[in-house]
Amino acid sequence: MANAETNALVGLRKLLPKELFYNTDMDMLGAECEEIRIRAGRNVRFVLRGGEIAGSAVATPKLCRDVLEGLSEHSAPAIENELKEGFFTARGGCRVGVCGQMYTKNGLCERLWQISGFNIRIARQIKGCADKIIREIYSCGNAGGLLVLSIPGTGKTTLLRDTVRQLSDGGLSAAVADERGEIAACYMGAPTLDVGERTDIMDMCPKAEGIRKLVRSMSPRLIVTDEIGTREEADALLDAKNCGAIAIASAHASSVEDALRREHIRALIEGGCFTHAAIITRRADGARDIAIEKLTL
Repeated sequence: MANAETNALVGLRKLLPKELFYNTDMDMLGAECEEIRIRAGRNVRFVLRGGEIAGSAVATPKLCRDVLEGLSEHSAPAIENELKEGFFTARGGCRVGVCGQMYTKNGLCERLWQISGFNIRIARQIKGCADKIIREIYSCGNAGGLLVLSIPGTGKTTLLRDTVRQLSDGGLSAAVADERGEIAACYMGAPTLDVGERTDIMDMCPKAEGIRKLVRSMSPRLIVTDEIGTREEADALLDAKNCGAIAIASAHASSVEDALRREHIRALIEGGCFTHAAIITRRADGARDIAIEKLTL
């Protein structure tokens, strides 16, 4: 596990200013770091599995500009639409949350400028983290859908990635609607993270449209996407299920009961799109537990 995580951080370091990591134990960060927090006027902080440490670098306006330039690969204007949504995806699948001063017009967010905060979440390839799901659900011949639930930052995308990898390598054709480029982390059209030998990816396309295009064009047995958040996306998954595809998706929720309070998630479960849920929780030491529930309504 450490090698994969170290490689993710090594790739990220190539895009970030060197002073961000001054006087920091990189071996320890490579094995433990989950997020890098940058807040204007304060020390950079590295969030680890079981806590956090403060770096020696202070986030000056110049450092914030350099971070944006590096992570956008000197193409900040090209990600302006993503910035006003509050996040963008850097190379390697790392999601970068941003905040600062928002320019609004007629009540709509037009542009984020003077960025003063970054939350860089380090993407991970943790092969084997979905073993329990494969063993308890799919090895028994189940052909139902899976809904992965957790609060933000607990590992939904990592678990999704390993689930589709194992099922794809096991013989099922899969298609990933990767709207934010976090599941497969495609670069120049090719995935940089392993999502399986029989997996097709629709990268950076709105989820609902991506799901529909993949079902029409690639005839997948599995359709996979991250963070279902709207009724339109839910309807696209239901359409895919009615076309014979098995849905594997994630959503923000701490429990099945919590998820059912959201109308579009309830519609998916009531429509038979998911037969099981995997709920991820995080222990105090940073380790994750996965509980599997059979869904019945």
